[in-house]
Amino acid sequence: MWHPRFRSDHVPVRLPEGHLVVLGETRSLLVDDPVAADLADLLDGTAPLADVLARLADRHPVATVAAALARLRGHGLLVSGAAGVPVAEAAGWDARGVDPAAGRHWTRYGTVTLVDLGAPTAFEIAEALRAVGLTVTVTRPDAPEADPATGREPVLVVPSSMLDPALAVLNDRHLAAGRPWTLLRAHGNVVFLGPHLVPGETGCWACLRQRWEANDQVAAFLTGQVPAGEVPSAARAVVPGVAMAVAGLLAADLAVLATRGRSPRLTGRMIALDTRDLTTESHQLVRQPQCPACGDPDLVGKADPRITLPPAGALPGRVDGSRTRDPAETYRALTHHVSRYLGVVSRLTSLEAVDNGIAHTYSAGHNFAQPRQLAGLRRNLRGQSGGKGRTDTQARVSAIGEAVERWCGVWRGDRPVHRASYRQLGPDRAVHLRDLLLYSEHQYAEADRLNRDLGHLHRVPRPLPDDLELDWTTGWSLTRDAPRELPAAHCWYGHPELTTLKVCSTDSNGCAAGSNLPEAILQGFCELVERDSVALWWYHRSRLPGVDLASFADPWTTACVDHHATALGRELWALDLTADLGIPAFAAVSRRVGGPSEDVLVGFGAHLDARVALSRALTEVNQFLPAVPGPAGGRLRYGVDDPDSARWFGTVRIADQPWLTPDPTRPARTLADHPTLTTGDVAEDVRRCVRIAARAGLEVIVVDQSRPDVELAVVKVVVPGLRHFWRRLGPGRLWQVPAALGRTPSADDEESANPLNVFF
Repeated sequence: MWHPRFRSDHVPVRLPEGHLVVLGETRSLLVDDPVAADLADLLDGTAPLADVLARLADRHPVATVAAALARLRGHGLLVSGAAGVPVAEAAGWDARGVDPAAGRHWTRYGTVTLVDLGAPTAFEIAEALRAVGLTVTVTRPDAPEADPATGREPVLVVPSSMLDPALAVLNDRHLAAGRPWTLLRAHGNVVFLGPHLVPGETGCWACLRQRWEANDQVAAFLTGQVPAGEVPSAARAVVPGVAMAVAGLLAADLAVLATRGRSPRLTGRMIALDTRDLTTESHQLVRQPQCPACGDPDLVGKADPRITLPPAGALPGRVDGSRTRDPAETYRALTHHVSRYLGVVSRLTSLEAVDNGIAHTYSAGHNFAQPRQLAGLRRNLRGQSGGKGRTDTQARVSAIGEAVERWCGVWRGDRPVHRASYRQLGPDRAVHLRDLLLYSEHQYAEADRLNRDLGHLHRVPRPLPDDLELDWTTGWSLTRDAPRELPAAHCWYGHPELTTLKVCSTDSNGCAAGSNLPEAILQGFCELVERDSVALWWYHRSRLPGVDLASFADPWTTACVDHHATALGRELWALDLTADLGIPAFAAVSRRVGGPSEDVLVGFGAHLDARVALSRALTEVNQFLPAVPGPAGGRLRYGVDDPDSARWFGTVRIADQPWLTPDPTRPARTLADHPTLTTGDVAEDVRRCVRIAARAGLEVIVVDQSRPDVELAVVKVVVPGLRHFWRRLGPGRLWQVPAALGRTPSADDEESANPLNVFF
């Protein structure tokens, strides 16, 4: 039977008016209920529920008393049973969800096995736990008492490093025995409590190691540069008293683990305590279903390339109606992946100094492929994913989504590939790398000379002979409903052949994340259309019609234009880039007025719905605003370290580049000129895109890059023939489509191509 009492860490105070105030250290409640107030003096945990109801039967109906009890219990104010210990001690145990008598008994008579892996504070930790009253057995990992099958007391493992190789052996033994264990690193300026690892429930140490190594890219780089075992650890600080304090904090949660089997603070979670400023962060350990130690690596290693498109739905009536889940819901589902130690996303940072209600931009740290050269390490450390949106939540989700997209696209050697030459596979099975990159013969012939003046995005690789064996990744042709082979180096960031064969640059074009596979495919396809539309305009400097922004009747767009003008001193307009595919594509352009430099910004967007396409172009312009903060000390200071970007911001002027402005001879395009192509179901939208591409003689191929440990679907969409907006001047659509649309002559005149490159 239930014997209700107020938790000892909350103090009920009855007011004369019949109200009840419940005081707590971190929360206090006003319970406007006279029945609850009458209960305040009765709930001490000694009387069963029936007696409590009977005591108030002469004043309140039983149902009313039961409702008041349910209300108090719903607020988490009630527990069952008398405390049996002094109120001060009971307050601590009640706050941790532990029966006070059981908590006191365990701290006096409980036993702990402490496995010492050479930590400098192991002795101090053991003494601190003994001072609490615990019996502590200190052992080494190879001692019989460290065998997880020989006892049931809590096991505390104290390593010298969270990546200590000896932890792999302990991990395997505890997984085999099905026995939980807890990690503690109590040295270094940042100490770590947990995680408490439960086989079959939480991630294991191998899951932790994978994420930890991915986030510590400098250490990973050094591992490949110095002799084995000689990479020093910076976590060597040992300050007297710190380990004892940490052990004391841990002791309370060891009681929780011993009496309840799990702790909401440590089970599957790691607490990082920075002893310099006494701040704490909680980091969730994500269980990886594909983990080779506690999962099934075949979940990734033998992935079926087939892509099916079941109905996926969408959110109607939204400016970004192609998404199937509300941004707030998506953010809640993904936020646990943000962690500097254990996250897919290492950090999430707002780039706006103040919330202006218009421009919302975030950067997200992503864990890229482990670099083999110093230049690669430098790019990785500087690299970040960007997020933009009409709201703060949209921008957060956008940044996390892009970082997840990058994470899933990293080559880790666990994806299925096969080696063959293009000649062996043939054009029916494989897509030639040349047909994906679309460089011209002139660019290949003059690569050494051209590359001296080109940024890394535009560098020309060397062409590969057809009989050279490569790694190939199997994608799925939605056009043919059949498998298609793609060069693996074109599909995966950090694939070894990117450096050993120098086949191409890492390329995110067509990579996208979504709540489900159709949503991700649609986003990836629209990105390809966007880049293609930009290339068809950019390299010919075509004069294209402007956009009547007022025709979209969107208050946010109007406010965005006003914000640029009044708060930033900038002009903002849009161009209609829509080409032969008929999928709406726009460029948004913003320039500073009256300054020493115009700091011209451009942003692009394409989508089946013109409203979504325009919104994406405008938010992308806003995404660049932190890079051009304006004059400082008489000079312009740009928030970029790329020379091409700084050169663009510092030198481009609209008067010299009229193609960045609307064609004055043509009327502005309106929303009515772009009837929506969306169907209300994202999967059907994808099928429509495939049909549109097929009419233009284009094939849509998808590589599913999703990983089981992340709640987003991630794909790379490849459409051979669609143009990148990087400088790739080979024959095909780049020259044929503008000529067919009457924009330019039909000659493949590379000398006439815009000398300015897209700077991002």
